Amino acid sequence: MEEELINSSLKFSGNLIKVTVDEVKTPEGNTATREVVIHKGAVAVLPMIDNKILLVKQYRHPVKEILWEIPAGVFREGETPEECAIRELREETGLSPLNLVKLGEIFVAPGYSTEKIYLFYADKFVPSPLPKDKDELIELGEFAIDTFKEMVEEGKIKDSKTLAAFCLYLLKR
Repeated sequence: MEEELINSSLKFSGNLIKVTVDEVKTPEGNTATREVVIHKGAVAVLPMIDNKILLVKQYRHPVKEILWEIPAGVFREGETPEECAIRELREETGLSPLNLVKLGEIFVAPGYSTEKIYLFYADKFVPSPLPKDKDELIELGEFAIDTFKEMVEEGKIKDSKTLAAFCLYLLKR
């Protein structure tokens, strides 16, 4: 089932992503073109305080919507998933987790992207703020689990990493 890479051509290289157009040989011997978004990876954390889920609200330019999401962010050079998760929580919520549990890993869109997100759960914290990213304007909100479920049912939670982390949390409880 695997494809053999014949040629790869870099079409774009930015701060967050690179884009290549790859020529591959399929198992049947045919030649096909694959457009690939290369992403360095990210983390997302489902933080819970007193049985309430802590979410961040922010505007997402690509989809032109304001979304409620769990805290998340991309890797910095040399960071482990755990280190990145702790840093992102500190930047976005001002809290450092004392209990960080890996829930799993997801590919965002494996048909065209290498982006993998490591999902975590945290439920015990100490105040430990870091400066927020200069390009992020976020608002925090705490939601009871039942309220969060209603938001999902009503289509108010649209972010895939948030939905996946909550599903994995429910499975592992």
